[in-house]
Amino acid sequence: MNRNSNLAAFKELLLRTCGHSFEKDREQALSKSITKRMKVRGVDGHDAYISLLMCDSDELLRLTELLTVNETYFFREPDHLNMVIDTLLPEFMTIRSPKPVRIVSAGCSTGEEPYTIAIMLWERFGADCERLFDIVGVDIDSIVIASAKQGAYGKNSFRGMDPSLLERYFDPSCSGKYQVRDYIKKLVRFEVVNLLDSSYPVRMQQPDIILYRNVSIYFPGQVQREIFGKLAELLVDEGLLLVGVSETFHHDVGILSLIRQGPLFYYRKTPPIIFAERRSSKHISQPAVQWRGESVQAVPVSTIRSVIRQARLPEKQASDVSGLRQLSDVRERFDEAITLAHLNKYDKALDIIAAIIEQDNSFEKAYSLKGSLLMNASRFDEARSVCETILNRDLLCLEAYLMLGIIARQKGNNDEAIKRFREAIYLDASCWLAHFHTAEILFVQKDVKRSRNSFETTLKILESGSLKERGQAFFPLSYNAEQFIVICRHKLSLLDSSKG
Repeated sequence: MNRNSNLAAFKELLLRTCGHSFEKDREQALSKSITKRMKVRGVDGHDAYISLLMCDSDELLRLTELLTVNETYFFREPDHLNMVIDTLLPEFMTIRSPKPVRIVSAGCSTGEEPYTIAIMLWERFGADCERLFDIVGVDIDSIVIASAKQGAYGKNSFRGMDPSLLERYFDPSCSGKYQVRDYIKKLVRFEVVNLLDSSYPVRMQQPDIILYRNVSIYFPGQVQREIFGKLAELLVDEGLLLVGVSETFHHDVGILSLIRQGPLFYYRKTPPIIFAERRSSKHISQPAVQWRGESVQAVPVSTIRSVIRQARLPEKQASDVSGLRQLSDVRERFDEAITLAHLNKYDKALDIIAAIIEQDNSFEKAYSLKGSLLMNASRFDEARSVCETILNRDLLCLEAYLMLGIIARQKGNNDEAIKRFREAIYLDASCWLAHFHTAEILFVQKDVKRSRNSFETTLKILESGSLKERGQAFFPLSYNAEQFIVICRHKLSLLDSSKG
């Protein structure tokens, strides 16, 4: 099969129906699975098989099952699980009583995660679990759901589990596997569900907690956002959604509130408030808030509009007309500073920013603009100091990591620069400036393969949307995205010619 020409229709179909993306390293798996299913069904041509997939949902499911990655095990990322059971769950039990607390494991694979939750709950509440909790596991793969219902596992599934728990909750079988005991199996129900479907089954509706961990990494960004939004809609008000540690910041786009609990994070559904895309407008820091009697620190969200800040202020302050006028004045002066910056009048812009910070030191975007202005004026040491100030206030500030990376590169410290750019990409995989600067460093280092990958990623992101938006996505000062596209194409042509 010529992958470049013949896989496109299959990729499009699978992306549209199940949300999975098959690019580069996953193309081989896709090609092999298609060939295998064509042989099973006795189909000769690729056109005939794509036609079969489009009209036969069972065959589409069989192909999807071959392509689904089902890597999981008991007690994966236990700190998150302990936070749910020990800290977050008790409050729901108080509110829900006498109704059971509803927990959904989305993308549960062979069932290790929901059974882990059941075991942890049994450890704390014993036989009362059956009336106190309702646990549902869902996955698109009918084969893994059938396996989950059987509840038989090999030794590899227990690599993160205390041996004493294995003895208490599983029975060895003659096949060499371990069978989960019936009283734990009764606590969990399983269903085949495509998370991209237009509607979800009744068992998934109105959950208090959704575990959606280590699933979205297999989806492209647009699909990640769509599924995250659909799951968020399911939650009850104040409901919680947990994703995997490596996925946390990719979902911080204003759909749910990201909450810090010590070193851990989770998402919470708050009453409807207007949100915009994270990192696209002026940042307003949020204080610690009380949630169900417990003080938690809300992670600063860059895109919350001024109405959010007003909503967070004490009632007396929120009604203070002079305070609102002061806020409006800060906004107008900030816009004036940006205008001066575009006219290359950096000193005047910096004077205005200094006055804004003195008047309202919670206006975080002012710090980002200050750092950007200092960089444009080649005052790199001062810019670095500003970035460190920003990160002391907000560890999730993408702009600070970008500026630190560019400063390190200017200083010739490429290792530090790449580290900072990776941190930026961790916060937002579509951060094209971080990809671009990484590619440039690797290009100079003659790391052809990685440099090409980074340039290709940059080009793909830039060509996927509005150049104006992409040019202003990370700094108050514009970048000419069109020029970066030209540079990327030029560098890729040089890399291609170097192969010869």
